[in-house]
Amino acid sequence: MQGSQSAARTLALLEAVTLDGGRTPATELIARAGLAPATGRRLLALLVERELLMRIARGRYAGGERLRQLAARVSPHARLIEIARPMLRRLAQAERATAYLGVFEGEMVTYLVKEGAQTGFTRERMQLEAYCTAIGKVLLAQLVESRLDTYLAAPLVPLTAHTITDPARLRNELAATRVRGYAIDDREMADDLGCVAVPLHRLRGSDYAISLSGSPLRFNPDHAMDIAARLQNTARQISEQLRH
Repeated sequence: MQGSQSAARTLALLEAVTLDGGRTPATELIARAGLAPATGRRLLALLVERELLMRIARGRYAGGERLRQLAARVSPHARLIEIARPMLRRLAQAERATAYLGVFEGEMVTYLVKEGAQTGFTRERMQLEAYCTAIGKVLLAQLVESRLDTYLAAPLVPLTAHTITDPARLRNELAATRVRGYAIDDREMADDLGCVAVPLHRLRGSDYAISLSGSPLRFNPDHAMDIAARLQNTARQISEQLRH
C-alpha cells in the first residue's frame, strides 16, 4: 500500500507540473498536491533525474526531454513527427535558423517539433495564438469560412506594435496567404523575430504547417518568397515520405 501511495503522489506531482508548464512555483504545486515540502522536493529531484521534468527557472519546472519522447510515442502525430524532425533539422542547419512543425488545435497552434537554433521562448508541445504567427496564419487560411468567422469574432490582442488586430485586415492577409501559398510573421509575435510558413495539406485528416524563423532582418516580406520555396521543397519531401 505504501508503494502504491508513493507512486500515486509521484504521478500526481508529475501531472500537475507538466500541465502547469512552469507558470506556478513548485512549492505551490507541492502544497496543492497535499505533499509535505520535503517529500515534494524529493519527488521533484527524482523526476528531474529521470528527465521527466526539467528545471526552467528558480523554483519552476516543466516537462522534460524523456517525457517529450514518451508523449511522442503515443501522440496521433507520432509518425509525422518522426519523419519531419530530421528533415527540419537539416533545413534549420542549412538556413541557420529555427524550424518548426505545428498543428491547429483548440483554436491555437501546437508546436510539435522545434529544431535548429534553440533561441526564443517557444518549446515543443507549447501552444501560441494563431493570428500573430506564420504557422498560425497558414492554418487559419485553410479554415472554412464559417469557422474563420467564429475565430475572428474573438478579440485579437496586440503582442507588438506590428500585430494585426483588425479582423478585416487579418482576413485580407489570410486571403493573400492562400493565393501566394505561404504566410509571413513580420515581428507580429515578437519585435526581434520574423517567420515564414507553408502548409502541409490535409495530412492524416488534420492541417499542419512548417516554418523557419530568425532575425527580422532576414525573415521579412522582402525575402519571404525565397525562404518559402525552400520550405515548400521540404514540405513535399515530408509528404512523399508519409505516403510510403
